Amino acid sequence: MKTTNHTPGPWALLDRAENSRTLTHITNGAHIVCTLGTTRTDGSPNHSANANLIAAAPDLLCALRFLLADYVAIEGETLTGSSVPADMARAAIAKAERAK
Repeated sequence: MKTTNHTPGPWALLDRAENSRTLTHITNGAHIVCTLGTTRTDGSPNHSANANLIAAAPDLLCALRFLLADYVAIEGETLTGSSVPADMARAAIAKAERAK
């Protein structure tokens, strides 16, 4: 399985209140991967959902790689029939691994 250059998982959420803001840190325990901030009065309904999705990213990427490998092993490298799931998986993996 290919390794990546992202901060190793698993990632978890760590909420901290600072002044009038709530900061949600995504951390692997040793390093902060990213921080999402919102004002307490803002109360963005997407804040928790976004933080949870980001925290799950390493696990999702790993699972997708395994599922794609199993799919290719069953269907064959030529992927006879519909290859939409494989194409979607490859596109998502490429997006996650894109270096800037």
